[in-house]
Amino acid sequence: MFVFLFFLQPTNRDLVRREINQAISSPSATLILSVKKFIYHTGAAKELLCLEGTVGCTYNGSRYNIPIEIWLQQDHPMVSPIVYVRPTSNMYVSPSSRDVQPDGTVIIPYLRSWRHVNHFFLYRFFSNFKSFLAK
Repeated sequence: MFVFLFFLQPTNRDLVRREINQAISSPSATLILSVKKFIYHTGAAKELLCLEGTVGCTYNGSRYNIPIEIWLQQDHPMVSPIVYVRPTSNMYVSPSSRDVQPDGTVIIPYLRSWRHVNHFFLYRFFSNFKSFLAK
């Protein structure tokens, strides 16, 4: 992990390191850190830190492991992470979901109103994300 942080030179390296350590050691998630090319909606591409894997949640009494990608931008945690759900073949995003767009973009209020001084991202994210259903 420390090689990734040195390579990408995030603005707030210590805070990013702390959040990544928290994510990787979380009992409710299984995430792996990598550096990947992220393509923004504008078409611009940038190498970013990406946590990918699964986050466990309970929905209607059943336990699900939701496949996700969490992209940490250069100025994280001062800017919100970009989060996607990556459903498997036996999962789908509910058309009525207010939390996940059809392309998998997570749009929970927690991310839309992001202000790092009030949010410790990964700790609260795992407990706020529950709008994914199994077929």
